[in-house]
Formats: sequence, C-alpha cells, structure tokens
Amino acid sequence: MIADGTPFLFGEQCFEFGVDVVELTDSHPIRDDAAALKRRLAEDGYLFIRGFHPSKKARHAAQWALEAIAARGGLREDTPVERGVIGADNRNFPFFRDLAVCHAPPILDVVDSAETVAFFERLFGKPVLTFDKRWLRSMAHGGHNHFHYDQVYVGRGTTNRLSMWTALTDIDLDEGGLVVCLGSNRHERLIETYGATDMDRDLTDAVFSADPRELVDAFGFCLGTAHFEPGDVVIFGMHTMHSTAPNRSGRYRISIDTRYQPADEAVDERFFFRTGPGGARRLWLGNFYRPSVTYRSMASLRAEWGI
Repeated sequence: MIADGTPFLFGEQCFEFGVDVVELTDSHPIRDDAAALKRRLAEDGYLFIRGFHPSKKARHAAQWALEAIAARGGLREDTPVERGVIGADNRNFPFFRDLAVCHAPPILDVVDSAETVAFFERLFGKPVLTFDKRWLRSMAHGGHNHFHYDQVYVGRGTTNRLSMWTALTDIDLDEGGLVVCLGSNRHERLIETYGATDMDRDLTDAVFSADPRELVDAFGFCLGTAHFEPGDVVIFGMHTMHSTAPNRSGRYRISIDTRYQPADEAVDERFFFRTGPGGARRLWLGNFYRPSVTYRSMASLRAEWGI
C-alpha cells in the first residue's frame, strides 16, 4: 500500500496521497465475479487488476519491445537490453504501425491470450473482438500523454467498448504510470460536451487538459494511480478521463493499450485492417490528423461549453 503523505510528482505539479491522489482499488479478488466487476466498473469507472496477465508473459513482451528499440539505436550503449536504459537521443518509440513489433507473438500472447478473451467474454456476456491496432508505447524520459476520454479518439460504432492499459515493465510512481480522474465517468456535463466529440468528424483538438491540477481543483476529481508491476492492467470505459504521468526515470516505460467490445456490435472501422485492391490487407486508417485542416482548439470549445 502507498502510505498517506507520499508525494506524487506529475510534471511540475506535486500531489499528496491521501489528499488529492489515492491508490487504485485492486479488483483481483473479484476478477472471476462478472457481476461484481460490472458494478465496480459502473461506479468507479475503472477496474485495476493486479497480476491479470502472467508476469513472465508481460516481461517477455517488454523484452521484445526493448530488443526492437535496441535495433533502432534507442538504448544506451554498453548496457544490457533488459535494463531498458534510455539512450542519448531520449526517443519515444510508439510501435503502433510496426506490425513486426506490435503484432509479434510475444505481444499478442499477452493481449490476445485465451485467458484475456475469456475474461472479456464473461464481462460482456457474449463473444468479443479486439481492435487490430495495438497502442504499444515505449516512453523515454519526459514521455507521457495528456488527459482525455477515449470516446473522442475511438468512439465510433458501439458505446459498449472497454480499453485495457497493460503494464509490461515495472512502473513506479516516477516512471509514468496510468492516472485516472476518479468520478470523471459520472460527470454529465463533460460527457455531453467534450465526451460527445469525434476528433476526425468534428475536426477538434482531442486533448481535454494537460494540467492535472486543474482537474483536481476545478473539477473536483481525485487522481488515482499505483505502482504497476508487469502484467497489471487498468480497464475502463470510453468516458473515464485518464492520462499517464511523465516518465522521470532513466529507463523505458513500456505499456500497451487494447480495446475490446462485443463481436456482434458496430465497430470503429478506423482501427481494423482494410481491404485493398485484389483483396490485399492494408493497415488501419487510424485517426486522421490531416495537416491541411485547421483543428478547432480545445480552449475555444471549452469557452463555448462554459467548462
């Protein structure tokens, strides 16, 4: 357990456990009770499950990513690959479109395992499918995301969809773990405004805020995080505000995001393989990020919404 009073640095901001940040509640004791999991997910907006994936498999997946980084010159010279020491260039390695890395057996053996699929089938109560796109991230020093709802990025088709963030390396409080805004899944005004946007359809900025202090002080959210070990996961819906803290360490923080939904419900076709001429398989489209288009800023949108 993380003791009350423990400081948590998020960029330039400092929070204190027991005051404005708490440790995520571990749902491992109820992981086989689908009804209890559904109730907790509806109430809390997330499920934190320690040891969801076997640690050995998660570490194998991390080693695979580190070897890919090493092959690209990203590790510090003369250090063992398994230590994951960040090289002089301090480069992030998002392997989203590199299928040789993100779709390799060591990766899919974790996120597509029979145990993972069976878990989500119990949770949804029916057969499931997962996006072809896998968000495999290797974050260098300072690397992190900003606060957002997944709905804005991957929300087309069914709303009955869950994201799973998996820690593949050991991630201490200073190494850039996932941070959840507790209560954001029940904030009706945020959900009906920001949460109703589609960045590609509406040509809008997808990040709600880069300031964790604002979300605590102005919105009243408490932050939730933990010390993550390889194989730990956080599962959440499309309207749970989350981010990752900056990695303040000297080694790569490696995680992967995957999405699951009932197989018989509408998909978001941007994230599935497409069929090209002659039936050839093509990579997914993904979010557009069209350089020739002006995206409306979140500042102007928030002024319009009054939030």
